[in-house]
Amino acid sequence: MLGNTVNLDNLEEPLDLSFVEEVIATITNPEMWVSLASRLVYSLVLVIIGYIIIKVLTMIIEKSIKLRTKSRLQGNVKRQDTLVSVLRNVIVVFIWFVVIMMIFEAFDLPVRTLLAGAGVIGLAIGFGAQTLVKDIITGFFILLENQFDQGDFITVNTSGTTVATGEVISMGLRSTKLRGFEGELYFIPNGTINEVINFSRENAYSFLDIAVSSEEDESHVEQIINDYFKDHWEEEETFIAPPMVLGLNSVEHGMSQIRLMLEVEPMAQWGATRRTREVVKRVLREHGIEMAVPKMDLSQLPANRGKK
Repeated sequence: MLGNTVNLDNLEEPLDLSFVEEVIATITNPEMWVSLASRLVYSLVLVIIGYIIIKVLTMIIEKSIKLRTKSRLQGNVKRQDTLVSVLRNVIVVFIWFVVIMMIFEAFDLPVRTLLAGAGVIGLAIGFGAQTLVKDIITGFFILLENQFDQGDFITVNTSGTTVATGEVISMGLRSTKLRGFEGELYFIPNGTINEVINFSRENAYSFLDIAVSSEEDESHVEQIINDYFKDHWEEEETFIAPPMVLGLNSVEHGMSQIRLMLEVEPMAQWGATRRTREVVKRVLREHGIEMAVPKMDLSQLPANRGKK
């Protein structure tokens, strides 16, 4: 054992530390830190400039659209909000894309290679992105055809099935967001929207039935209602015109149903109907006429038919 000799020629060569030395030399090189600092400052300046450009372009778009709709109707104001929202999103995406590409170039990253690779990847997933393309195209035509605007109250149907009903919170080329009656939020891809029912574009109509006793003179009741609204219809701010008394609609359960038609501002029909019912009830009571309640003839019950 002691007689064994060690062959020095078989020992491994010393570890090559040149790479580590190069890294240390690079890290400790002041020029590297100066270059990195200058690139970071340049990137920060690009971000600030991009943010300012977005703000300025958004302001220009808002002012130019407002000038075109300054003397127009409420619906065009909603249209203005929708256009500003969509154009702002397009500007934000484009400006930040340019800023990111310029930052990549500042750090000597191969931008052209990255874009070429992105093109190949995009071609590879293009077939899978057909839904996205459909959403964007549909969103463009919704905007072009002015089917609805931000703030409108709509119902969205897909293949004959109602998907959502609510107020349009935001609308983009990709999707539309609605808020329902109970505060729920719906995110609907534009490509799935087949039919839109817009309740906010034209004046709304509501039918109100006033029940009085069948013993009352319907013509007298109609005259009272007509006379009141002839002088006081403008007290209801949502009325477009005085309520129209259509006449006797039905007679049942000891009641005569007199129907009124109300023309009101969009989306105001529910509140206007409730307030009008209260007003009519008060006016009729002032003339000694009470609203009727259903009556039942107990003599027609089977248990009472044999009694005399």
